[in-house]
Amino acid sequence: MTTYAFRAYALTPIHVGSGQEIDPLAFVLLNKRLVHFNAADVVKDLPEDERQRFLQILDRADLRALQSFLKSHVAADRHGLVTVDVSERFKTAYEQRASNPDRQFRVEMMPRNPHSGKAFLPGSSIKGAIRTAVVNYFANIDPRTKSSVEQAMRVAGAPQNKAQILEEAALGRKQSQTERDVFRFIEVEDVVLPDASTRIDRAVNWNPRKPGSENIQMWVERVKARADEPGVPQFELRLHMDTQAMHHPKVREQLGRTLDFDTLIEACRRFYWGRMVAEGEAFDGKERQGKSWKAIYDLFPKGKTPEGDIVPISPPKSYWCTAKRKRILLRVGRFSHFESLSVDHFRQGYNVQARRPIQDMGSTRTRCEMENGLPLMPFGWLLLTLDL
Repeated sequence: MTTYAFRAYALTPIHVGSGQEIDPLAFVLLNKRLVHFNAADVVKDLPEDERQRFLQILDRADLRALQSFLKSHVAADRHGLVTVDVSERFKTAYEQRASNPDRQFRVEMMPRNPHSGKAFLPGSSIKGAIRTAVVNYFANIDPRTKSSVEQAMRVAGAPQNKAQILEEAALGRKQSQTERDVFRFIEVEDVVLPDASTRIDRAVNWNPRKPGSENIQMWVERVKARADEPGVPQFELRLHMDTQAMHHPKVREQLGRTLDFDTLIEACRRFYWGRMVAEGEAFDGKERQGKSWKAIYDLFPKGKTPEGDIVPISPPKSYWCTAKRKRILLRVGRFSHFESLSVDHFRQGYNVQARRPIQDMGSTRTRCEMENGLPLMPFGWLLLTLDL
């Protein structure tokens, strides 16, 4: 088993849904931080007269008074379980709406370890993103497999389970044949995020052809990114690949496909750079070097060309991936959009609201509202650099 350790950081905000939402009675806002506190510890520290006042407020079921009381008695260092930075806009909205029981106020949180309280990126989400890129590689790029995939899709016609047939043809196995799946030799560990590496911001549903659609409010906890500031928190990501077992003669003859590390990198580079460019052309003015595209492209690390020019080291550059510096571009998490979850040239979705099929790309994007003046940023772009 070979372990590949990467230094990673988010280029743009990343949100992975956990299904958890905040309870306004379990959180308080202290300055620009949302504090999830331990109510038992707060009550335990109250002097007797304050404890009686607390009980009286509970009896009245006065939500606004209860929040005010807790805000003045919670100490983040003694009672805080989790603290998350918030935007100024969130702070205003929370203070106006969270204390009103008649108004809904939802914040979708990142998954957290139930014991440590630390936020994490699930390894399954990262492995799923790699899998999509590899399926795309065998379906569209590898000349040894491309024609057989095309033939399988022609024979299949237009059945409901087209995505399953595509993956089976690309990976050379039936869905039930898990023993033939090359991805059983690849594992990605959950990524525990450093302290203070998430914040809460507004996600907006953006349609450039319908100004005003971004007024729909949706609050999410998301990973801080290079789009926020250059000194963004970095974290370690570990990928395990059992190449030796994969290439054992008796195992190899059972597998639908085999895979090596460099092919995995190339599959991700070609698929996700293609998706970033396509979205940039459709939504960010890439062809005219618009402000939005320039803001995204400038997030890549900088390097010096042989001519001495300082340029972003992006996937199309020859020095993106060298023997000494291997990089992977991925798109992970919620709001990655249909195109990053489906395979080029075989994409087939359906827009329920518009009541029409989606062959290539939808007409809207869900983007993150930035507090530093940058344009709305796409969600999900993650950069990995191999530690040698």
